Parts: sequence; C-alpha cells; structure tokens
Amino acid sequence: MISYNDYPEKIDYELKKTNQEEDPQKYIELFYLKKQIQNLIQSGQYKKSKDIWHTIIFVTYKESYELIRESIKSYAQSRYPLNRIMLVLAGEEGDRENFLKTAKKIEQEFGHTFGHFMVTIHPKNLPGEIKGKSANATWAAKELKKYVDQQPAPGAGRLPELAAQNEVQRWPYDNIIISNFDADTVIHPWYFSELTFKYLTADARTEKAYQPTHMFHNNIWDVPMMVRMVALSCTFWRMAESMEKDKYKSFSSRSLSFKTVIDVDYWDPSVIPEDSRQYWSAYIIYDGRHRLIPIYSPVYMDAVLSETYSGTFKSQYLQLRRWAWGVCDFPFVALNLWYHPKLSIWTKIHQTVDFLKNSFFWATSPILLTFTGFIPGLVNKGFRETVLAYNLPQIMSNLLTFASSGIIVCALISVTIIPYNPKKGWWGQASLILQWLLIPVVSLLLSAVPALDAQTRLMFGKHLEYKVTAKARLREPASNG
Repeated sequence: MISYNDYPEKIDYELKKTNQEEDPQKYIELFYLKKQIQNLIQSGQYKKSKDIWHTIIFVTYKESYELIRESIKSYAQSRYPLNRIMLVLAGEEGDRENFLKTAKKIEQEFGHTFGHFMVTIHPKNLPGEIKGKSANATWAAKELKKYVDQQPAPGAGRLPELAAQNEVQRWPYDNIIISNFDADTVIHPWYFSELTFKYLTADARTEKAYQPTHMFHNNIWDVPMMVRMVALSCTFWRMAESMEKDKYKSFSSRSLSFKTVIDVDYWDPSVIPEDSRQYWSAYIIYDGRHRLIPIYSPVYMDAVLSETYSGTFKSQYLQLRRWAWGVCDFPFVALNLWYHPKLSIWTKIHQTVDFLKNSFFWATSPILLTFTGFIPGLVNKGFRETVLAYNLPQIMSNLLTFASSGIIVCALISVTIIPYNPKKGWWGQASLILQWLLIPVVSLLLSAVPALDAQTRLMFGKHLEYKVTAKARLREPASNG
C-alpha cells in the first residue's frame, strides 16, 4: 500500500484494472485513496516513505535481558527497512548496573541492525518528577532531540540559500515517528509498514496519534485464568473503542509524530497516567482536532505474571488500580476544556461528562449489574410485597441471560485470536471458552474494586506511587505471524 502513496500513478492503473461491479470495495478504497493523496498534494502535506524515519523509545526498568531481547528481536524482524529505524534504549539510574549490562548485550547483537542505536540513562530524583515511565521517556526523547538537531536531514545536501552560511537542511521533526514502547512490546512484522502508510495518508498527520490494538499473547498460556480474562477483556475493550473514533483514547504502547511529542512537551513526568495526560494535552493544544488513527497490525504484550499465584493477583490488582488512577486527570481536563476559547460549549460539556461517565461506570457497573435485583427490597421493606418485587429477580435473570450472548461471541472470538498451544491441546481450547464463566467474579474483584480503591484514594488525597508490573514468561512468545 505504501507504493500507492509513493507512486500515485499506480492507483490510476489499478482503478482501470478493477471492475467496479465485480469488486466494488476495492474500487471505492482506491478511489478515495486517490482523492486523499490529491488533497495532500494540493495542501502541501504530501510526503513519500523515503522521508520517514521511525524511532522506538524503549523504556525499561529492571526487566530481564531475555524479555528485552525478545521484544527488540521482533523490531529487527520487521518488514520495514531497518536502516530507517532508530532504537533508543532508555534505562534508569536506579537500575544502572543491570541496565548497562543488558544494553551492552543488546548493542552487540542488534546495534548494527538499525539505522541508529543509542542508550540513555534517566537520572533519579529530578525536580518536578515522580517515578514512572513518563519521566524516563521524556528524558530519552530530549536526548534524541539533541542528536536529531545535530544531524542533517537524511539524504539532504546543502540548500542554496544556506550555502553561504555553510549550513545544511535540518531534519524535520514531522519526518520522524516516535513509538513509545513498554519493555514487553513485541510488534507484528507489518506494524511499521502500516503505521507509515497511515501516517503518510493522514490529513494534518501531526495532529493525530496512531494507536495499535494490544494483545497479551506473549505469555497468555502461562497466566491464571482470571488474569487471562483481564488481558482478553482489555483487548476486546480496545478493539471496540477503535470503532468509535470520538471515544478512542491513547493507551500504553503507541506511536505519534516527533513534532507532536515536542508540541505537547513530551510526556508529563509529574503524573502516573502519561498516556491519558498526553492525549488531553494534544487535544487542548490542537483545539479539539486531536484524534487517534487505529493501527490494525497489533502489538503483543505480556499479561501479568509473578513468581507465585498470590503475587500474580496482587500485581494484577495494582496494575488495574494504576490504570484507574487516570481519573486524577479530571481537573486538568475539565479546567482546560472549560477555559478553551475555541471549543464549543457542547464539546466542553460532552467531553467532561464522558470522562466522568467512563470513570464512574468502571467502578460501579459490575456492582450494579450483580446486586441491582436485591437492592430495592433491602432499602424499602414495602417494595418486597409488590408484584414487581416478586418478578424482579426473573426479569433481571432474563436480561442478564440475553446479555450473555455477547460473552458467547467474545468467547468464540478469543479461540480464533489466541495462538494455538499444542501442549495444552483440546483442553486448552476448551478453557478459552469456559474461562468466560469467571466474568462476574473478574469484573468485581479485578475491575470494580481496584477502580473504587483508586478513586477513594484520590478523594481522600492519598498518594499513589508508580509500581512496575511484574511480568514473566515461562517460554518464548507464541508465534503471532
């Protein structure tokens, strides 16, 4: 598909070959792609793939060499030209000795593979920072900017107007796409190719972010069923939201233009939910035009796994509580929306209410669905004698039975998207369906309760410290080709 962007005349050739009646979908896709490229040319936004470089900011803290190697190996096996990929290995001063040993091994094996390889170490206890991914990623990106600012644009000679000053054309920030990856992020071989195509053909591309779907396949067969359900639920949640662009928000590993990163002042090092804060910062700075473009080539990550069952469930709980801590962004979002002069009153109200609604129902929906049938009789003794009270349990049962059809569909889909494990055999496949019976328990204990915990802590002004989630693999990641 990238060749269509680089050589638009190929689209005309394909349109002539394509029978509109026999293959209307392909014809329509090509027709609109042609119109989009024409619009980009007319507006001066057109670029070719040779102009684009990818940079992976690979943030790590105390992860094992084996885990890091598996992730970086997937980047080295990408179908995108590796000489146009830069890798920034970003470690922490608090893990200096272990990190430098790992970095040396990685550089020896992969340093020559990519167009550029660099190592950064984020100093600890910098003013205005809290411990977390965002501070490390910001430090690494600023170090990358120093390097980029010293380099001429790849393939660019001296411009005539700069020749007298002995200067060269500098590297445009919008020619660099930043992918901020967690240490367990393994990419699909076509990820960078699809990302490049989506970036090149997007209108106002630097006002967008590019979000892949996360599939927790790296160790999916090693984790307890309840933890596996959390991982699968996250995947289905992100897949569903990608269909509603107004609801689709940044999450975990993702990509965006280096210009966008600089415009929003990198990742806020003073907050834990760096993905949410960066999304809303971009939304405000770009006057409400910031949107996410889905990347359908997935990234594969680790589900939570510790050395013991109890440790695994504790780590999963803490991870979900940290995710739910994103509600702390509400004052930032509400105030910046309300005082923004270019946003309509409807947009301000809609976005504010939607933010509150999502946070509220995350913490309460499982509880309401489980106990709604019993609450009226508990709070109102007179209600127990009514006909409605007598029929309410049956009504609720019928509604939940009807709703369970969606769970059945999810169970069948999970069998198709999770790589087959020959060691588990037919029992493993059956467990992928039977595990969905745990949804009522998982939604309460590993969804509502962590969210209530986070929101209650925030309400009482309690501090939440960033904790690295325990992740491990009992074997190499399953093939996701």
